[in-house]
Amino acid sequence: MKRVVLPERQNWQQTHQAIGFDYFNLPSADGSIYWSEGIAYEFTLKQIETLEDASNELHAMCLDLAADMIQRGNYPHYFQIPQAAIAMIEQSWKSKSPMLYGRFDFAYDGQNIKMLEYNADTPTGLLEASVAQWLWIEQVADIPHRDQFNSIHEKLIKRWKSLFTAGSKIHFAACQEAGREDWGNLEYLMDTAFQANLNVSELSMENIGWDGQNFVDLNNQAIRHLFKLYPWEWIWEENFSQYLRPHHQWIEPCWKMLLSNKALLVELWKRHPNHPLLLETHPYDPAQHYAGKWVKKPILAREGANIHIVQNDLDLGAASGSFYFDDYDKYGYIMQKWVKTPLHHGMLPTLGLWMVGDECAGLSIREDVFDVIGNDAHFAAHYFVE
Repeated sequence: MKRVVLPERQNWQQTHQAIGFDYFNLPSADGSIYWSEGIAYEFTLKQIETLEDASNELHAMCLDLAADMIQRGNYPHYFQIPQAAIAMIEQSWKSKSPMLYGRFDFAYDGQNIKMLEYNADTPTGLLEASVAQWLWIEQVADIPHRDQFNSIHEKLIKRWKSLFTAGSKIHFAACQEAGREDWGNLEYLMDTAFQANLNVSELSMENIGWDGQNFVDLNNQAIRHLFKLYPWEWIWEENFSQYLRPHHQWIEPCWKMLLSNKALLVELWKRHPNHPLLLETHPYDPAQHYAGKWVKKPILAREGANIHIVQNDLDLGAASGSFYFDDYDKYGYIMQKWVKTPLHHGMLPTLGLWMVGDECAGLSIREDVFDVIGNDAHFAAHYFVE
């Protein structure tokens, strides 16, 4: 794996705008923008195949773990699962409520793969991973024998078709105050569902109503199928969660609460100790001794929030690139062993491996000068050569 600098494409900004990727120019603190035009990471075909296999293996391990937890009805306290959610978690699993997509985050040095977390409920970065970087690989010049690990778009359309019959009505919702990144991802997913011949409409989570029997939209139409770009743990804190019933099968399904929680990493390590794809991980216990270098992570957080570096029991403070948000502090923390990966031209890349259904469908990369990939990170395209 290597980071390469390439000539910028002509009119690349207009290309982004044309596909609805209008947040490509979100500013970073260093004066640059979110999309790094002219920057790419090169892989070999063998490396791509190894990353794909690792993603499929880890996904299967996560599903096995969820099945075991649900079968035993054993939800460790450090998952902080609301009691009210358990019936819906179990019913959604037992009724085989299907998932649409998810994203693994990997640390990778060109040889060793380590799972950092599984963004299994509300991952974003999808439009740029799918369409924007595919257009880049089609348009960029001077890279012979190139290809890209990216069948995300086609697999999403195929997945929608497998989930719903043509003409089915699907509502799509996100938080009203969410930024363009969230709404851009939501609208992209709506477009893939529309291309799968589904009937789609959007609304904010705040505008979902209840008519005494059904959740309804602003036209008082019953919401039968809802894709929500809104975390399950927030839903269970909302007043309207009192109307949720086990038969409500929203996307992502409620059983995904077990995979989108970083406590999953603790259970994976217990079940597969010293697995080459995993990092040693434990529930945070201030009375425990932590020799060596560790990362203290909140079990439920986004964009690299509330992450601290701990070395030999000494809290070294917030990891560079992290920020603090009160709401993420209340759920608890895990301790994950530090993994060192090489810098590339001063940048630290994190790999995103996208699952669509139960298959790995593509790769995306975010990079930064900081230890943590957060709000300030940059998106870089990738390709592989045979």
